[in-house]
Amino acid sequence: MTAGFSGTRQRVGRSTLVEREVKFEAPIGLALPDLRSPTAQTVRLPEEQLVTAYFETIDRRLWRQGLTLRHRTTGDEAAGLWTLKLPRPSDGPALERTELTWSGSRNAVPEEALTIVRGLVRHEPLHHLVVLETRRQRLLIRRGDDVVAELDDDEVRVSEGPRAGVRFRQVELEFLDQEWNGQRVVRSLESAGARVEREAKLAKAIDLPSSSAALSPEIDGRSTMADVLRAALGAGLARLLDHDWQLRLTPSTPAAVDVHQARVATRRLRSDLKTFGDFLDPVWVRHVRTDLKWCGAALGEIRDTDVLAEQLSDAPLPIRRRLAVQREAAAQNLTEVLGSRRYLDLLDKIHAGARRLPLRAGAEREVKRPARKVMPPLVRGRWRAVRRRVRRSGSHPAPAQLHRIRIKAKQLRYAAEAATPVVGKPARRMASAAERVQTVLGQHHDAVAAEEWLRSEWRDQAAGTGPRIAVPTLSFEAGLHVGDARRRQQKAQRHWSRAWSELRQPKRLRWLRKS
Repeated sequence: MTAGFSGTRQRVGRSTLVEREVKFEAPIGLALPDLRSPTAQTVRLPEEQLVTAYFETIDRRLWRQGLTLRHRTTGDEAAGLWTLKLPRPSDGPALERTELTWSGSRNAVPEEALTIVRGLVRHEPLHHLVVLETRRQRLLIRRGDDVVAELDDDEVRVSEGPRAGVRFRQVELEFLDQEWNGQRVVRSLESAGARVEREAKLAKAIDLPSSSAALSPEIDGRSTMADVLRAALGAGLARLLDHDWQLRLTPSTPAAVDVHQARVATRRLRSDLKTFGDFLDPVWVRHVRTDLKWCGAALGEIRDTDVLAEQLSDAPLPIRRRLAVQREAAAQNLTEVLGSRRYLDLLDKIHAGARRLPLRAGAEREVKRPARKVMPPLVRGRWRAVRRRVRRSGSHPAPAQLHRIRIKAKQLRYAAEAATPVVGKPARRMASAAERVQTVLGQHHDAVAAEEWLRSEWRDQAAGTGPRIAVPTLSFEAGLHVGDARRRQQKAQRHWSRAWSELRQPKRLRWLRKS
């Protein structure tokens, strides 16, 4: 096994497919059943000899996020294929993954693959972890003229790695027809002695942490403040990384859900660092919060455009095209941010902070205290910030004041959610009430932003400074949508005071006095 991997990059074309399969653990000597039936036939394919090498960082960063990177050759094949497997949500025994495949030799990782995983591996090299030699028996399952599945019966030997010499068997039923459920075949294999499992070959070949294992510890009523701090940083980094690689898959058209969730991750981390700032090194906190704000702003450009596009989905084509151009420019800016050293260094700082807390001088003793004693006063501070902002805004707050209240309510929500594993139901109820305030005021802010954007576009058209759209058409349509935005603002204003009343009920605040 090599000590490290530093092969040259290789530009090659990419193929993409969605893999759906059920894995089975089977004893080496188990005889598989006859899978033929009145409605299905089987076709035996030639045996294959596979050599598969897996690549990872020393601390298994790809695996922790549910990804694997491998190189495989078949028979006497010289070059082979690189495959990056990406997780997909799935129900039941079947696993679903997206497979990205590039042709090329083992000593040259495709450049596009490296780009996709760059946020996960950052400055760490990819190491050659293990090599597996597999003898594969293949069986096609047909229904009439259609091939609906392939059954691969693999006998695997670990030829290189810390468990070299270990042998195991794994049977894989891959669905080639997504309409075919395969239940009869699954039951037949189980009856013969095979056992459904979700463990990948890589996990069988080498000791690996759970793919869902995070840097953060589990939190409960016995946890210390140090545990809570590590959990906040580790979980925040994991949330961001969950969407980092997805944003890199289609950089010119990133999915709206990944943009939104990545932005939420940056905002939550900034809020947590503010809540827990008294325990952490102030210089470290200032630098990380500044960089998170910078990253969040790039995500926010796209997110704000997506919200506008949703609200103006029935607007004329020229207006929707203007938003599409705006999103494309914002996506280009985000691509530059994600590819920058500053962003990668930010991820490294958070990662290092989760592993070894950057405590301020004199905080070592304080973070050893039970979190159940420390968290209520911290959340109380966030509650008072919301209340202070509401009182300053008066009985008829302006849109800008409501937006600032929303920010404070969001910070309260995040603090209460951080306290929930420690405190329990009272913190969870406060978090839910704060979220309702945040949601109503978010709807108000979105309506205000839509009105401002429409008015700005109209002014640019009238002045001749924007991309040319027929002014009469824009004026009429903009007027209709401005009116709609105004109605949504008024509705949110009516609902927000009710949400605020629910949040400030005495029974919801009682636990904050405990310390």
